[in-house]
Amino acid sequence: MTNFVTHKNNLIARCKQRGYSLEEVMPCVVKQSEDDIWTIDVTHPAYPSKDKDNFEHPSYRIMRDIKEGNIKNQIEIGEGVGTELKKLLSWMNIQATANCSCNKKARLMNDKGVQWCKENKDSICNWLKEEANKRKLPFFRYGAMKLINMAISRAERKSK
Repeated sequence: MTNFVTHKNNLIARCKQRGYSLEEVMPCVVKQSEDDIWTIDVTHPAYPSKDKDNFEHPSYRIMRDIKEGNIKNQIEIGEGVGTELKKLLSWMNIQATANCSCNKKARLMNDKGVQWCKENKDSICNWLKEEANKRKLPFFRYGAMKLINMAISRAERKSK
């Protein structure tokens, strides 16, 4: 028996990562404290040491969809920098939601074209920052600019 002491959220995250429910793995929990620190037997058969049979991790599904061209809303917004930026963001599991303006802004970027996007990188970056704040996600301007530049580059290559 090999025990590991950690916060319960870490086991919950491992369950999600590998396709298990918390109820399925509870037999591997040896001890629970009031402050949610759990002792877990990582050698117990119930411990999620590997992906559940037939479990496809969400990031694999996203990558497959990108390769197969099954990106949601791609038909609606057309092709261009906005679509490429959406694809890049989907790699990080960031998707457009019903109450965000992502698709409208992606369509605007596609309609305005590559040159407009090059001239308005700061505005696009500010859009990303606003949406990250709304979703309570960390935002790094340098990383956002890299994504925007990559989306522009990909759109340019596809338009040739």
